[in-house]
Amino acid sequence: MRIRRAVTADLPAMQSVSARAYDEYERRLGYTPAQACVDCGPWIARHAAWVGEHDSEVMAVLLAEPEGHHLRVFSAVVDPVWQGEGNGTALLDFAAGLAKDAGLAEVRLTTNVKMDRNLAMYAHCGFEVAGHGPHPVHAAHMMAELKRAV
Repeated sequence: MRIRRAVTADLPAMQSVSARAYDEYERRLGYTPAQACVDCGPWIARHAAWVGEHDSEVMAVLLAEPEGHHLRVFSAVVDPVWQGEGNGTALLDFAAGLAKDAGLAEVRLTTNVKMDRNLAMYAHCGFEVAGHGPHPVHAAHMMAELKRAV
């Protein structure tokens, strides 16, 4: 997978990858995660969006920007067709590199605690739980704040 900064022409593919990546969890959670339907356009305009591609096909999306003393990953998704091949790890390692290059001490992200496959992958990538709290919209769901030093 080659990772590059996203451009406006990537928008349709980015939206499609984001939606497909959350299909499994949408059924399990009973709601559509915000990351599944996020408008990537403003992220591209802020230079805070990257895509992973294989043979010019967008297969992964990273939305991340500085927040305080860390890089906040809003979304790091891989198309289900390309999952299980180390692409998610590569995307998160890329985010860690962005944080380091920006002089930030860590990468942070938030996920629903019911997203067990994601939690396992994040732990494999060196993330640890920094705290828990209720979902900002779906109060019955708990969220986990995760962090990784760079």
